[in-house]
Amino acid sequence: MENTYMVVSFALIILGVVGIFMPIIPGPILVLLGITIYGFATEFAVVSLYWIVLFAIMTLITITADYLASFITAKRFQVSIWGMIGMFVGGFAGLAIMNVIGLIVGQVAGLVLGELLAGKEFIEALKAGSAGVIGYLTSLVVKVIVTAVMVGMFLYLIL
Repeated sequence: MENTYMVVSFALIILGVVGIFMPIIPGPILVLLGITIYGFATEFAVVSLYWIVLFAIMTLITITADYLASFITAKRFQVSIWGMIGMFVGGFAGLAIMNVIGLIVGQVAGLVLGELLAGKEFIEALKAGSAGVIGYLTSLVVKVIVTAVMVGMFLYLIL
């Protein structure tokens, strides 16, 4: 049974690392879940509850940064609700069609189209589109750094 826990643990960690780049997969949360299952499987001998709590705090930081990056950039560029809807739909469609590059292109296209539907001029809509990219990239950088630290610390503990 312990081997099953280990396989599930490492599969979740790997899926979580991949999920950093795909907004439909909660990457840092899956990494935390994988580490927690590993801790449970080893009766918290190597990865103690202290580390689980520390990793949970780090995961909370990534979630907060994700929402703040989107909110602050949208607020700064006065993105309308149509722009936000367009960014979501465009990002999802782009991700489905062209993976991570499609996500960024789709978000920009959807945001610009949404802003045009909201009655903004093309140049303003284009500026709002750049806000979506800035927010996404800011969030991505935080997720990559924090998740890399979590996985690195986890590997250090188990090796």
